[in-house]
This record gives sequence, C-alpha cells and structure tokens, in this order.
Amino acid sequence: MNKFKRFSIYLWVVLLIIIDQITKIVIINNIKNNPVVIIKDFLKFTYCENKGVAFSIGDGHVPIFIVINILMICALIFVYEKNNKSFNRLSKIFFTMVIAGGISNLIDRIIRGFVVDFINVNELFQFAIFNVADIFIVLGIFGIAITVIMKERQS
Repeated sequence: MNKFKRFSIYLWVVLLIIIDQITKIVIINNIKNNPVVIIKDFLKFTYCENKGVAFSIGDGHVPIFIVINILMICALIFVYEKNNKSFNRLSKIFFTMVIAGGISNLIDRIIRGFVVDFINVNELFQFAIFNVADIFIVLGIFGIAITVIMKERQS
C-alpha cells in the first residue's frame, strides 16, 4: 500500500472521530436537559453519561476502561497494519469504522470521564442508549465478521 492510501485511511479515521465528537457537542449544548423526540414512539435524543462500557457494564471503572480501550485500539491498528495488504477495500472501511469509534469513545472517557450517549430507541426496542461511535463500532465489527466468513468460504 502506498503512503497516500495509508494516510487516507487514517484521514478517514480522523474524519469519523470529528463527526462523532460534533454530534456529542451538539447534544451536550442543546439537549442535555431537554430530550428531543425525532420519531414518536421510536427514536429520541436523550443526553446520557455512560461511565461504563456497552450497556453501562462496569459503571464507574473509567480508568480500567481507558487502559482496555487503548489496548484494543492498539491491537486493531497492529492487525490492520500487519494484514492490510490482504484486506479488500470493504474490510479496510470496516476496520476504519471500528478504530475511529473506539478512539472517539476513548476521547470521551479521557476528557469527560464518561462517554456521551444520546440515541434512544427504548420505547420500541428496550435497548441501551448509544452514540454515533457505537454505530461505527458495531457496523465495523459486523462487517469484519462477514468479510472474514465470506473469505473463508472462498478458500
């Protein structure tokens, strides 16, 4: 992979982080004390401070999660750098999404002491409140899993 392509992938990571951080700043500045219904009985934006990880598991153990978060991001970058030549474009996009989402939530933990969550679909799905970085992570992991399965089937 030439230097420009490698640089462009990390530029995408930065862009996705910026997108997530902007959404969180907008929520903090505009919705912190006033939930906004987007689609009645389905979707609303609700400010939430998540001091744990997924589904608020481990609430209050932020320093441990910062260390784990850093280790996981380093592991992902290592795997990506070691194997990127064998990845197709789609796999690279999925890795970019997971890395960006992980870094953006790490920024929250370091700067704020919690992750800002705000996407609330509880009225329909009874699901955890989440954020844009979480969407990047989930879609990225799901995409990586699918591309790995597809590659294995082709072998």
